[in-house]
Amino acid sequence: MAIRWLVIPFLAFTLAACAPVGGYRDSGRNNAQNTVKFEPITVRVSGFGTYEDASKDRLNTRKRLMARRASRMDAYRNLAERVYGTVIYGSSTVNDFVLRNDMFRAYVDSYIRGAKMVAVNEHSDGVIETVMELKLEPRFRDCVSKVPDDKVRDLCPIPMPGYNDSVGDVQSRNVDSLYYLD
Repeated sequence: MAIRWLVIPFLAFTLAACAPVGGYRDSGRNNAQNTVKFEPITVRVSGFGTYEDASKDRLNTRKRLMARRASRMDAYRNLAERVYGTVIYGSSTVNDFVLRNDMFRAYVDSYIRGAKMVAVNEHSDGVIETVMELKLEPRFRDCVSKVPDDKVRDLCPIPMPGYNDSVGDVQSRNVDSLYYLD
């Protein structure tokens, strides 16, 4: 009789300990929702640069090269803005219900690796356009989806690609790397 009083509570406790409770029961559904498979995406941007006088400066090699460099730097900045975002500071001064001063400042503090220059076009009006693209791998997109926006730049660097993207590329048939040096 005494053994029965010891065995029955022990069995009840053992069965209760094995039953799913609270978060454990829903963890299978949460894991299925958290394991989203991301596809790689390609981000394409344009950057612009120009020289002052299209008719005179077009023949000046130095000014043309500086305009090309300005368009390339603008493309890098646009790419960093698209991937990591932009920080904007602003201030306004109001006196007697009249706006006296309104100032905004934006900056991008980031690094980009793996960007590929697709094209450099010189338009007839003196504008030079540089088109760049960057392939964002699933690892990067997965990290961005799990990290707060203000920590993305520090915790989610653009990873090195895991496979060869140069297959079918006209200018890189003999290159094993995804990264192009211009």
